[in-house]
Amino acid sequence: MSQEALEEVLRKASSDAQFRNRLQTDLEGAVRGFDLSAQEKQQLRTGAGDRAVSVGAAPQRQAAAYAANAYAQNTVDAQNTVDAQNTVDAQNTVDAQNTVDAQNTVEAQNTVEAQNTVEAQNTVEAQSHPD
Repeated sequence: MSQEALEEVLRKASSDAQFRNRLQTDLEGAVRGFDLSAQEKQQLRTGAGDRAVSVGAAPQRQAAAYAANAYAQNTVDAQNTVDAQNTVDAQNTVDAQNTVDAQNTVEAQNTVEAQNTVEAQNTVEAQSHPD
């Protein structure tokens, strides 16, 4: 699928009345020079999925619907990209927190070991100096 090709057809349809008419009467011929998939051609036939805009609708309305649907899809794609980035950011936050937790565990272990060393030293000193 070529999103750029579909967008190019939509732009041309929104500004070229003859091209809009040809899309209605000879879709295959009108889009022959564009790299469109069968699904994209079907979207053009059906008004890009908008049931309110059929092939026989006013060309300006049809072109506006094409453009609106393309814009909506791009907005959804952009939102999905933002959601994916937020997921990565959240994972990085979890990873960073786990790193901090692991560091705190090591520091706590070192504190316990140091305390045990001090206690052992005190025991040795106490045994070395009888009252």
